[in-house]
Formats: sequence, C-alpha cells, structure tokens
Amino acid sequence: MRLRNLLILVCVLALAAVAAFAFWSTSSKDTSSYTPESAQPPGRGVVGNAKSDTDPYDVLITYTTDGYSPRDITIEKGKRVRFLNKSSEETWPASGIHPTHTLYPEKTSADCLGSSFDSCAALKNGEFFDFTFNYPGTWNFHDHLHPYDTGSITVTDEPPTKK
Repeated sequence: MRLRNLLILVCVLALAAVAAFAFWSTSSKDTSSYTPESAQPPGRGVVGNAKSDTDPYDVLITYTTDGYSPRDITIEKGKRVRFLNKSSEETWPASGIHPTHTLYPEKTSADCLGSSFDSCAALKNGEFFDFTFNYPGTWNFHDHLHPYDTGSITVTDEPPTKK
C-alpha cells in the first residue's frame, strides 16, 4: 500500500510539472501590442491543391520524407507562408505544442483546435496549407501526424536582414 501511494504521488508531481511547463511556455508570449485587422488578410488558413492554385504566397515550406524544409524561417509580419506536402505520407501542419496547438495566439470560433495556425486536416501529396502570420514572435510548429517533425517561424515587425 505504501509503494502504491508513493507511485501516485510521483505521478501527480510529474503531471503538475508538465502542466506548469505548458502554462509557462504559452503565457510567456507578449501579444498585447497586436490589434487584429477588421478583415483577415487573404490566405489566412487556406487549404488547397497546388496543381490548381494561383493564389500568391510569400514563403514556401515543403514537407518531404525528411520533414519540413526549411525548418526555421524569419518573415515580416503579414507575410503568407505555404506548407506544401511533397511526401507520399500525409502531413498536418499546426502550431506547437503537440497535441493542443496553442502557442500561436490567434484563435477564432471556427478553428478546430488551439489556434488559427492549424490546417485542421491531413494534407495529401500536392495539397497545401497557407497561413498569414500577424503576431510578431517566434512560433514553433509541428506535424500533428508526425510530432517529431518540427520547425519555427520568427515573425518580425521589420523586414528580415539579408545575410
């Protein structure tokens, strides 16, 4: 009985530590200076097929059997990023943290999980998810179906400096 109580205590402490980390990581982003536009920019949360799409985007992130490429990018606020699946497997790009997708702060009632930065469905080969980033900060993302495939998007108020 004593061993069982000790095991329960260890489990409760571990869960508390995980909850504290999740709270800390989601609450540490300062989004108080962002004012949403009255109309969302075109392409926010768009899913489509690359063969028939003519809608413009600013940056392409490709998903292959090796994961996302590039994995980490820096863009200016208001830029549209396209996640294109060029893998034989399905992919589901979404904001970190897996599985809740709550890091990116923009959320509407139409969103499927924790934020607007979520394709809300698996993308087959040739399909894409476009998202316009309006909040400055560094936003981690992952493949909801393969959570080890990750990356980050740093959004600045200014154009990124060229190297």
